[in-house]
Amino acid sequence: MALTFIEYTADGNNNKNFTFPSITTTDVDVKLDGALQTAGTHYNIVNYTPTGGGTVEFTTGNIPSNPVIIRIARSTDVGSPRVTYTPGSSVKAADLNENALQTIYSLQEEKDAVQNLGGTLSNVTISGNLNVDSNRITNVADGISATDGVNKQQVEDITTNNNTVLAGHAATATAQANAAASSASAAQSSNQSASAYATLAAASATTAQNAGSNMTAQVNDAAAYAANAANTAFTTSTGVTNQFSSLHYANLASTYAGQTVFYGFARNSVGSLTLTYATASDSATYATKDYEYKGEAQWIIGNSAALHTATSGGTQGTPRYSLNTSGHLILNTTM
Repeated sequence: MALTFIEYTADGNNNKNFTFPSITTTDVDVKLDGALQTAGTHYNIVNYTPTGGGTVEFTTGNIPSNPVIIRIARSTDVGSPRVTYTPGSSVKAADLNENALQTIYSLQEEKDAVQNLGGTLSNVTISGNLNVDSNRITNVADGISATDGVNKQQVEDITTNNNTVLAGHAATATAQANAAASSASAAQSSNQSASAYATLAAASATTAQNAGSNMTAQVNDAAAYAANAANTAFTTSTGVTNQFSSLHYANLASTYAGQTVFYGFARNSVGSLTLTYATASDSATYATKDYEYKGEAQWIIGNSAALHTATSGGTQGTPRYSLNTSGHLILNTTM
């Protein structure tokens, strides 16, 4: 159980309680869907005590509604000690306790932050290159799909299999050559027959050598698919051009995942049309059934092209959808 924060799903009620202790109300943050709110403007904290918490009371016009996530969290300021001691002054127990609480509260907040991450680190999407600084990547599962990475054991298995095939071809060629030699020795009177066996043996040896060359080329192709740098095309041993490694396609998948955006339209409790949107990096979970009307889906999985990109005006990262004067939902052309 978290010691330093509490979360609610907004329900139109302007009061939300919290019970965790804090040194001062300025150490208590309030966020709506991750956006930090301003004390005194968006909300006030009432009925507050340092040991028992208090109540966040949203101001008129700033009361959130479903499905907004309200997060009330302690964020203790550790930029400087709460109490500074001077030479010759008395040391008070209250001052010592306040500095100790500053440290304890900060450690509790860090612990909750790490534990909160620990529950959401499965199926992580990496954006950008991954530099392991000359360290090994261990416990890599066998690749299955065409764009999966492969591990050392898989490469070694391919090499072992190729060596086995090559050894088999070589053994066959040697056996055939020995058979030809035996035939020539046993039937000296039939030089033509012995010569024919020798010719067959030579052809088999050539076939084995060619097979070995093909296997080597396939091993080289497998290594290129597994280890070539991203955005670097190569040509396979059979002449197929514009091939890329698994890392290349993994990076493309990571980039696409980072651009996906969920857009959901619903009617709130007062009959107004609301738009909920969440990027790939958001941790909130939304149920698609909340965005259906008369059995029809009112949600889409789009990309970030429908979000404002302008750095001025305070709209960057928000959707460009709006209602025109005719009541139609449109996508604004202004970025």
